[in-house]
Amino acid sequence: MTPIASPAKELPHEFTANYALEMYGAVLAKATYTLEHTENGLSMTQSTRPTGLMAYLRNDKIDVRSDMVVNNGQLLLVNYNYTHSGDEKDRNVHFKINWQNHKQELVGTATGIYEGKNVNLKIDQPVWDPLSIQVPMMIDAAKKLSPHEHSLFMQGEFKHYLFEDHGTETVKFNGTHVKALKIAGRETKRDRAMYVWMAPELHNIPIKIEQWKNGKLKSTVMLESVTFDTNGESLVY
Repeated sequence: MTPIASPAKELPHEFTANYALEMYGAVLAKATYTLEHTENGLSMTQSTRPTGLMAYLRNDKIDVRSDMVVNNGQLLLVNYNYTHSGDEKDRNVHFKINWQNHKQELVGTATGIYEGKNVNLKIDQPVWDPLSIQVPMMIDAAKKLSPHEHSLFMQGEFKHYLFEDHGTETVKFNGTHVKALKIAGRETKRDRAMYVWMAPELHNIPIKIEQWKNGKLKSTVMLESVTFDTNGESLVY
């Protein structure tokens, strides 16, 4: 089960991070991730654009936004927008979640659109999307909690991923070597996996992310730089 999120002081630090997306040994795109505190919780965004030769071949633009609120001490996803422009296929995803406390049980309904099809799903536990899943992972790491199962929106439905602790590894970042926690997230019913390296000295933000399918590495996302906003001060790494 997803753990209870405590008050705002235990939510992840605000940050702006720049990443490079690699496939088959080449950098194909650059992405900027931001996390901001809002009046009721958190907002996270992602903006991805092709780079290098890929920028001449494609003009795809991907913009993502996830909004979360703290409700009775629990962090809940309430809004997800994924917009993919510059591609003939409709890949857009938009949904909102209406949460209710029914007889002390969490009950939610996700309604929206997935690739042109209507989405209407009943939920009885906290859920996440491919962007916002980073937040509970950072919270778990900061509290040194054992990884566990999360429900993640993939391919038009919420699928169960089991997150496991794979210990500590050294990852290269900006010419230095950083100790990072390695977390493996596996879809419980398919051979799809995500490996995330999170650096405690960088407030546990992902420093490296790998996507695997059918035992093969599909893509790697590497952190290039990050700026943290803490108590009105900006720290750049």
